[in-house]
Amino acid sequence: MDTKEPLLDQPRVQSHDINMKAQSHAIDMKSRRESGNIMSCAEQLPEHLKKYLRKPESKEHIAVESPSNGIVSCLLFPYALCKMVLVKQGEIGLTWHGEEPKMLSPGRHFLLGCTHTLKRIVPVNEQVIIHGPIKIIRVRVGELGFGIDSESGDPMLLQPGKHIIREATFKFIKMLDMTAPVNKLGAMKLIRVETGSMGYAYVQGKLALFKPGMHCIIPPDRFAGTVSTQQQTLDLGTTIHESSDYVPLAIRADVFYRISDPHLTLTKVRNVNQQIKETSISTLAGIIRSSTLNEIAGSSKVKVPEKAEAVPNGVAHAPPFYRRVHDEFIEELAKYFKKDFGIEIVNIRIESLKINDPALASSISQQAIEVSKMEAKYRMLQKQADIVKVEADNKATQKKIQMDAEVDIIQRKAMAERTAAISKAEGEAKAIIIKAEAEKQARTLKGEGDASYASKVGESKLGARLAQMKVQAEMMKGLKQVAYVPHLPEILKGTQMVANVGGMIGGQ
Repeated sequence: MDTKEPLLDQPRVQSHDINMKAQSHAIDMKSRRESGNIMSCAEQLPEHLKKYLRKPESKEHIAVESPSNGIVSCLLFPYALCKMVLVKQGEIGLTWHGEEPKMLSPGRHFLLGCTHTLKRIVPVNEQVIIHGPIKIIRVRVGELGFGIDSESGDPMLLQPGKHIIREATFKFIKMLDMTAPVNKLGAMKLIRVETGSMGYAYVQGKLALFKPGMHCIIPPDRFAGTVSTQQQTLDLGTTIHESSDYVPLAIRADVFYRISDPHLTLTKVRNVNQQIKETSISTLAGIIRSSTLNEIAGSSKVKVPEKAEAVPNGVAHAPPFYRRVHDEFIEELAKYFKKDFGIEIVNIRIESLKINDPALASSISQQAIEVSKMEAKYRMLQKQADIVKVEADNKATQKKIQMDAEVDIIQRKAMAERTAAISKAEGEAKAIIIKAEAEKQARTLKGEGDASYASKVGESKLGARLAQMKVQAEMMKGLKQVAYVPHLPEILKGTQMVANVGGMIGGQ
């Protein structure tokens, strides 16, 4: 019987797209690892466990038997027909030939020999194939194979890839999910701590904290768990407390907190939530017991708020009592918890606050309804007053606009009249000036003519006498009677006086 040694993994028929995608993904992962953007599971392991790592043995082959010649086998060994094994494509047969393990490739096989028996047929790509001392283990990305060497007792961690192990002392245990928070490696534990948490263990009896990353715990050290350092919310539930005037109130609230000092918290507090809850409820009871119902209602009107929030961004907008609860609660507990327990009380949110006495609550509700009606009526009247005021303002505005327009028209008219008057006055003034200049020029010309005439006449005695007579005639113009006094001119001795006296004597 011919024996060949082909590879264990027979080629599988796959589409071109799948091969291309797988090849592209492998190249991408390889380039990311080479560039330092991604770390493999093995690289993230603690240094103590890296010595137990084992790389894949991709070059090692396993001998498998090829299909038998059926005719020859039937002629030589007729009984072999009863031991024929058919292995399909994508499968591998596992047989025992005496004490020696054998593997059969796809095809028809005749198991010759009474000691050659079939154990089972498995898929060729099965993740773990164990056949006697032969172990074929395929570790996927994101996992590590875990086994133990029974001779030395040391663990063996198999990196992603195909591993062929022929060691009889090797015992495969399981696949490790590297995303799990805890993986058991026999007696050891592989711990994964995420960002926002702190792992803690007891090393030599003392508390030890683990930062985010991978850590290994080896007995007798003991891993205890992880504690969150992120902000958390604790529901206090609904509790009933009496106010200072003995009114039962039901309050429901939440507390926001964060562990700021894990070492102090773990050494001082056994149950964090219980400690915070009991202290918070006690503090709320004290605040309510020191308040009256009117103070809780927030004003002189008795009303009960149904819901409000006291959170960092909403405290300023919450009712007065809610702000008071927030401020007093934070003031009393913040420093105490942070100093003594390493816990930071961030905030408190009041979900609801209501009277727990049905009869009293009903009475207050009726009062609240009446008050609401009055407030609604007041708001309606206020709105009407606002409307009247707005309408009056609109009318006043319109009247003012109209008056401004009329004043503007009057001003424009006055300006036009003023401009016309100025233009007219300027024209009249120019006309008077022109007339005066013309009269002046006429008088000048007349004076020049009279002077010339007088000059011509004065050159002769007759002319002088005529001029004198002309003057006398001008003076006597308009007189009706004339009295002649011969000696009067000598007496008065003046032409002017004679003329004046003559005027007085003659009369008109």
